[in-house]
Amino acid sequence: MASKFLDSSEKHGIPRQDIVYAILHANYVRVLEHERVNKGRIKLYIGHPHGQTDREIEILVHEFPESGEEALILHVDNLATKFTRFREENP
Repeated sequence: MASKFLDSSEKHGIPRQDIVYAILHANYVRVLEHERVNKGRIKLYIGHPHGQTDREIEILVHEFPESGEEALILHVDNLATKFTRFREENP
């Protein structure tokens, strides 16, 4: 997936290499159906930023399947209650 990191994805200081690792090794991936976008879809990735931690991060990516447009990495942060709860409610 070719991706562009938006400024908002760097707000919490998580390094890009950790973001890429978490996406490639995600332990939870889900399209967020409730997120309305004009084009494409928003996908949630939850994963560890590297292999030597139990800490998880949440990543929101705006994808444009079958369009050839690059994905936009919108949000990256340490896993918070909102998406912990979402994962529990949507296994």
